[in-house]
Amino acid sequence: MPETTTTHEWIETVLEEHRQLNAMVADLRRFLEAPRPEVGRKGAHAWSTEITRRLVRLHDALFRHFREEEEGGMMEELTEAHPRATGAVEGLVHDHVEILRDMRRCSTAAMEYSDGIEPADAGLRRRIARILDCLHEHEVAETDLIQRLEYEMIGPGD
Repeated sequence: MPETTTTHEWIETVLEEHRQLNAMVADLRRFLEAPRPEVGRKGAHAWSTEITRRLVRLHDALFRHFREEEEGGMMEELTEAHPRATGAVEGLVHDHVEILRDMRRCSTAAMEYSDGIEPADAGLRRRIARILDCLHEHEVAETDLIQRLEYEMIGPGD
């Protein structure tokens, strides 16, 4: 984020990105609800290719979003303005690493499925759903932290 970006502007930017990411997650959840063809059956390759495409698309969007938060000054600004929030901010950054790693693992498992190989963990859809749940919890915690800190900076309204 450019240095001329005000705290209010980056807050609005982050919240808008969260809305866009939530739409991608909702789309992926809908896809996961549809029946999955058995390994080696008609449609299995198309299903696994599509789930992989969606995971990679979400992973890429999250990677950019997380890097912007971490390197764009938001996390640093939060910890400088609110030193007592440092632990919470560090926890959020740790979540970024875990979420992206888990998504890559699911993408790999989906590609194995595409090759007609049953993944070692046959619960691929459940694993993806758990990652999406963790992502949701992360975004809620992040939004809550930002809003609480913004409230403290601005103070209560009249």
